[in-house]
Amino acid sequence: MKNKEVSRIYQTTDYSKFIVNAEFYNNARINFLRYKTLIKNEKLPLVIVRKVDSKLEIVSEQDSFYAAKQMSLPIYYYEAYQSVPRAKQTIDFSFNDMEELLNYCLNNGHFD
Repeated sequence: MKNKEVSRIYQTTDYSKFIVNAEFYNNARINFLRYKTLIKNEKLPLVIVRKVDSKLEIVSEQDSFYAAKQMSLPIYYYEAYQSVPRAKQTIDFSFNDMEELLNYCLNNGHFD
């Protein structure tokens, strides 16, 4: 089978071109992604979008968008072909992810 291009990855710092859904805002995951980026030097997940008029509606990884925006980093995104709006995201952390999140909270939290 020949190689076939199915998507292109784009980069931008023009945050105004994206449509976000406040219902999917998850501050805990955003902070966790920021922690993994700043402390562990891991890359943020790609944001998946679909075109709506002249804007890009985020259909997956909205938390990655917010984390990048808060850190003034570029958004890396691609357009999902024949995408549909997604259901509300549920968090399914692995044990290691939970341990990292707990350590982050204990090291950076203020428990007055």
